[in-house]
Amino acid sequence: MGALAHYLEERGISTTQISLIAEHTQTIRPPRALWVPFQLGRPLGTPDHPEFQRKVALAALNLLEGEQGPILKSFPEEAPDAAPDEEEQSAAWSCPVSFAPPSGEKSELEELAASLYREVAELRPGFDLGLERRGRTAMVTFDPDSAAGLLEQFLTEESPPSSGGELSPAVSLRLAAQDLKAFYFEAAISRPGAETPDSRAFSNWFWKDTAAGKTLDATREKFKDSRDKDLSMTARMFLVPMPQ
Repeated sequence: MGALAHYLEERGISTTQISLIAEHTQTIRPPRALWVPFQLGRPLGTPDHPEFQRKVALAALNLLEGEQGPILKSFPEEAPDAAPDEEEQSAAWSCPVSFAPPSGEKSELEELAASLYREVAELRPGFDLGLERRGRTAMVTFDPDSAAGLLEQFLTEESPPSSGGELSPAVSLRLAAQDLKAFYFEAAISRPGAETPDSRAFSNWFWKDTAAGKTLDATREKFKDSRDKDLSMTARMFLVPMPQ
């Protein structure tokens, strides 16, 4: 959205936006942005608090009074507490899949890669069921196996791999990570009897309990200081959410 804001401003249209990740906004430097300390996916704060959400929206719109940019301000309040039933749902949700533990017979990276492939295989039936039922998926560039395979190469090979075609290593890494996260979410909610988690519950499960989350975190550590500036920015900003 920040890049689009620059495009619109060049054509005389004033813009403002809400930012959930300050580091991204500081890098892109949009004309005007309000950073909010809320949960990802909730730019206006907790649901069912209209007065508070109106206050957030007005704070973002008030930035339009500033003619010179870039302007990045912080919203000074935390979001109200969630309703008790929502908190209970977030705490109670768990993915209806129990992943097999590592065997302990390989190196740490080999074990992580093997665990990633096992998870993808175990989640695939649920994903395929959901895909058949919905007729669509949020996965755009990679299928589950190729996304996992590319991430394994990034993690284990000395030089960054390329997905082939016109995609740079940085772009292929970002797209593979996005598609893998979409696969896990769709697979988790498609199992028979599974409930749809809120974003916090899913994030806690994905980043704390899955080899996919650990793979992305390890890949971030490996490339965050890469000499390839695009790859470094992707590793630092687009693989792992700041709260994780």
